[in-house]
Amino acid sequence: MVRIETATADDAEEAAVVLAEAFADDPVIARFVPPTASRREQRLRGMFRGAVRAAGPGNVDIARDDTRGEVILGVAVWRAPEGGAGVVGALAALGSALRALGPRGVLMLGQYNRALRPHVPKEPHWHLEDIGTRAEARGLGVGKALLTHRLAIVDRSQRPAVLEATTPASRRLYERYGFAAAAEPTTGLLSGAAVMVRPA
Repeated sequence: MVRIETATADDAEEAAVVLAEAFADDPVIARFVPPTASRREQRLRGMFRGAVRAAGPGNVDIARDDTRGEVILGVAVWRAPEGGAGVVGALAALGSALRALGPRGVLMLGQYNRALRPHVPKEPHWHLEDIGTRAEARGLGVGKALLTHRLAIVDRSQRPAVLEATTPASRRLYERYGFAAAAEPTTGLLSGAAVMVRPA
């Protein structure tokens, strides 16, 4: 049975490994760390380590299965309406991003976030930054458990939620949870990703 827990600082490294594996073939992530990039796996881990740090306490969910020991099977990283990890966490995340992406990649990340801004609610909202599972855990309901857990918290907060679906399969999944496409950019860093919003 899959159980969901709030990640601790001790889980950050393994969570980054899980996400790096899950996003290895993602077309949008490939714009930041191309498939031909040197030390690509290490750089992907660094990028996701930064995302986990930036999310702040209580905003990273991990999935474990009691029959598989303490291995993390899946991870969901959320940005809460009230913000992330504060100044210290933001600086740590920036350091991770710089090491993983370099100055050019960090600038691209800023451009990506600016391109996203017009398509998301102006009011405070939850943002699903990243969600992924280990290859061995696909088909076990890990993603469903992660989404169900956090969306219950989102509903209690009475805030909308936002995400970017980067593949047709992920878009269909999110539609089942009440997300609908708010924008489908065809140019720039967001091209190929559907910006999806789930109303409060």
